[in-house]
Amino acid sequence: MRRATFAALAVGLVCLATGCGLIGPDGPDPVTESSPGESTSPTSSGGSPPPDEVVSVDREWHGARVRFDVHPIEVDGELAVLRYDLRATPADRSDPPELWTIVLNLGGPGGSVNDGSGIRLFDTGAGLAYPAAQSPDGVPAATLDWVEDGDLKGSAVVVFAAPVNESVDVLLPGLGTVTVPVVAAGDDFQDAIDEVGGVADAETKKLRAFTHTYDSESATSAEDDDLTVTLASDILFASDEHTLSQKARGVLDRAAASITRQADAGEVRVVGHTDDVDTAAYNQALSERRAASVADRLSSKLGGDFTVTEEGRGEAEPVAEGTSPEARAANRRVEIQFQGHLVVETDTESDIPETDAPTAENDAVTISTDLGEYAVEVESMVRRDGALVGTLVAERTKGTSLDPAWFLPAYLDQIGSREFGALAELAGPHNLSLLVPQERVLPFDYSHERMSGGFALRRLLGDEEVKPLELGESTLITAVWPDTGQDTVTIDAPDRFRITDVPVTGTPTGD
Repeated sequence: MRRATFAALAVGLVCLATGCGLIGPDGPDPVTESSPGESTSPTSSGGSPPPDEVVSVDREWHGARVRFDVHPIEVDGELAVLRYDLRATPADRSDPPELWTIVLNLGGPGGSVNDGSGIRLFDTGAGLAYPAAQSPDGVPAATLDWVEDGDLKGSAVVVFAAPVNESVDVLLPGLGTVTVPVVAAGDDFQDAIDEVGGVADAETKKLRAFTHTYDSESATSAEDDDLTVTLASDILFASDEHTLSQKARGVLDRAAASITRQADAGEVRVVGHTDDVDTAAYNQALSERRAASVADRLSSKLGGDFTVTEEGRGEAEPVAEGTSPEARAANRRVEIQFQGHLVVETDTESDIPETDAPTAENDAVTISTDLGEYAVEVESMVRRDGALVGTLVAERTKGTSLDPAWFLPAYLDQIGSREFGALAELAGPHNLSLLVPQERVLPFDYSHERMSGGFALRRLLGDEEVKPLELGESTLITAVWPDTGQDTVTIDAPDRFRITDVPVTGTPTGD
C-alpha cells in the first residue's frame, strides 16, 4: 500500500474530476452513477447540474475504470474550493495504471503540471479566466490525498478565486469543458483552505478577444470595453520615416470607419512603438512622430465626437520576444486605443479567402504530414454567454514516427502579435480560426505574466499544446472563441484543413 499527498497532482486532476470531456474519443460513453438524490450525469458547456447535488462519473479511461464524485464549488468571500473523490480500478490488477500517465496528459505547455498551467476555470459572460490559486510556498493551492492498493483512491481540494456567477466552466487540456455549479461554503470551508497550506494569491484574468484581417492590414483586440486596433508600421511608413503614403492613408481611413462602428464617441489614443534597432532616444522620437502623423489623419476622418491624442513609447513595450526580423517587425507598430464594443461583421458580401488545404462540409477531413495521416472532425460547437466553445476530435490513421507539430505547425508563424511565447506556439491551436467575411476570429486569450525586457506572456483559452498521437490514438482539442452570432461557422487551421457549415448549438446572447 502507498499513501502520499501531492499539491501539483491535484491541479492536474481537478478538471478531469469535474467531468470535463468525459465523452472523449478514447473510450466508451460515460456510465454515470449516483447516490439517492444526487445528479446522474455530468454536464456539457450547455448547462449545469442542480447546485445542491454531487456529480458522479464512472467510465473507462487509460486502462482503468475511473469514478469521480465531484462536489459543487464552494464560495466564501474572495475564495472558492473545489472538492472531489476519486477511485480508479485497473482492468488488469497485475498491471495497474500509472498515475503520472493521467497527470502528465493534463499539463500545459511542455507537459508540466507543477504550476497547474493546463487547468482553468472560465466565465465568458463575465469575461474572466480563473487559474488555480497559489499557496504561500508559490505552488498551486491544492492537495490530493491518495492510497494505491490495487485500486487508486483519493480525495482532493483545489482553491480558486471566487467565481462571480452561479456556475462556471472548467477547461481540461485534451478532454474538453464542463459547466459546474457555484454554491455557498459549508462549515468546513476554512479546513479546506488550511489543508492546502493557505492562499497567498487567487487571481482572475480578463479575457481578450482578437481578430485579424486576411490581408494583415490590421488586428483588433478587446478586453471588456477597451479596444485596440494595431497597424504594422511597415504598412504605414517607409523605413525610418513618419510620412504617410497614399496606401497608408487608405488603411487609416478604413481604421476610422471601424472605430465609428464600434464606438459612438470619446477619446481615441494613438500610441507609436518601434523595434530595438538604433538608440532608445532615436526610437522614442520616431515613435512620437509616427503617432502624430496617424493622429492627424484620424482626426480628419472621425469628426467632432472623438478626441484624438497621441504619444510615443519607443522600444519600451515589445509584443514579440527576441531580435529576429519577424519579432522586430511585430514590435514596429501603431496602436489605436478607444472604448467601445467589438463588432464582428458577418453580413457583408465579402467572401472568405479560398484555401488549398483539405476541406469538408461539417464532416471529418483527412490531413497529411511528412510523417503520418490524421482525421479531424468537429464534435460540437456550443454557444456560451458571449462565446463559442468548440471541441474537435482528431485521430491518427497512418504513420508511427513522432510528429510533434502535426496538428497546427505554428512555430514562429503566429497570426497577429499575441504574445504567447515560443514554447506555447510550437504545436498548439493558437491559429485555429473562425472565418467571417473580412477577418479571422481567434480564440480568447489572457495575460499571464510580464517577462524581463517588457515582454508580456499570454495564455490561450483552449488546449495550448496538442500532443503527438500514436497510430490509432485519438484526442480532443478545445478552443473558446468570441461569439460571431452565426448559426453555422467555418473552422480553419491555416494550411492544414478547413471545416465549413458547422452547426452551433444554442441561441445568441440577447435573442
